[in-house]
Amino acid sequence: MIGMSAYQISLQESEEVLDRQMQEMATFLDKNNISYRTSTYDRRRPYDETDLFIDIVPRQELQNREKHPDYLVGYASEPYFQKIHSSRGELKIYVLPLPDRQIQISQFVKVRRHLAKQLAFTMLIPYVLFMPFAIYGFYQLIRRHLKPLDELKQTFALRDYSDLSEVHIAHLPAEITPAIDELNHLFHRIEQEQQQQKMFIANAAHELRTPLTAIRLQVSLLSKTAKDTQVYAETLQDLEQSLKRMSHLVEQLMSMAHQDIQEKQTLQPVNMLDCVRRCVGQLLASADRRQIKIQVQVQDEQTPIYVIALSTALETIMLNLLDNAIKYNPERGKVLLNINFDNEYVYVDIHDDGDGIDPSQYENAMQRFVRLEKTQHQAMGSGLGLSIVQTALEQIHAEMHFQPSACLHGLQVSLKFLRWTSQS
Repeated sequence: MIGMSAYQISLQESEEVLDRQMQEMATFLDKNNISYRTSTYDRRRPYDETDLFIDIVPRQELQNREKHPDYLVGYASEPYFQKIHSSRGELKIYVLPLPDRQIQISQFVKVRRHLAKQLAFTMLIPYVLFMPFAIYGFYQLIRRHLKPLDELKQTFALRDYSDLSEVHIAHLPAEITPAIDELNHLFHRIEQEQQQQKMFIANAAHELRTPLTAIRLQVSLLSKTAKDTQVYAETLQDLEQSLKRMSHLVEQLMSMAHQDIQEKQTLQPVNMLDCVRRCVGQLLASADRRQIKIQVQVQDEQTPIYVIALSTALETIMLNLLDNAIKYNPERGKVLLNINFDNEYVYVDIHDDGDGIDPSQYENAMQRFVRLEKTQHQAMGSGLGLSIVQTALEQIHAEMHFQPSACLHGLQVSLKFLRWTSQS
């Protein structure tokens, strides 16, 4: 590419110089009134850039084109340059017409090209001499800068697949450092996820082991107890409670697994009132057994209230929160559910008559398998409900906050959902 560029530059510059030389020669011949003459051509003679063919021909001879040689052009009306093919070869000519004659200066095109090649070669000599040193210098420079990358490759090659510690390579190029920082951050996140997974599996195994152990002992006791005794009836009731606890835990675990699939689903408008009616209907039997009254208040029952959500996620949220409000309520207590809305959001507040949660424990209550000492004796649970609710809320871009109830004696759970309208 450098050679081609040098040749083109040299050719252009030599053309300009030689063209100017031809113009000056023609002007000189005109001013000095040189007599008529025709040039001669020797095929055996080598011509160079200093050789010019000078022809000064009367105007009358040029008007009869059939009589003059093919290297002479016809009489012109104004000066011009032109390339022609003749019996002498390819020529570059300059024509200067005068009233009684015409001056024509000719030169071989191949001579100009040869001159351009010589000039280009002269320009390339420094590059040719310098190029080996430049290539060697670039090689050493690149090798020096790529050495940290080679160390990085060796570090990853020798690294155990389970090793998620930070990667430390000295003197990394500035372009690579941000990528390594992001990679270390990714390792840290993966390590945290693995720790959470291990903790989750350990907690799940512990939670499942407890009812299984109880069931095994209760079955063993039942096999040794007479059927018509009070001990048999009490043990059978305990066995039923253990089975319910285990079934509830399995359902919660499956709900958490199902949430990973829901993350890829598209949000859509969901009727909030229909969802609340379904959830309250499913929990009415549980509330009636403890004589707990569920009251629902809506800002405007005539206005359809739609939220942007997933139907399954919204149902999971409402079922878990209403179930908690019922479980941790005293007998003959009350659950109040208020639904309000504005142009952008739908607000749902769930109040209960229970003991509530200490504000310092709000964050702790959201953790998996965590059951607060103050309330864990009141009802059977797995400690997964609020964690499942929080994950479902994140999927649909909703919010949840805890605070002491302003209407009843227990806890108030405040939810905020994005409202869907016809303009959404």
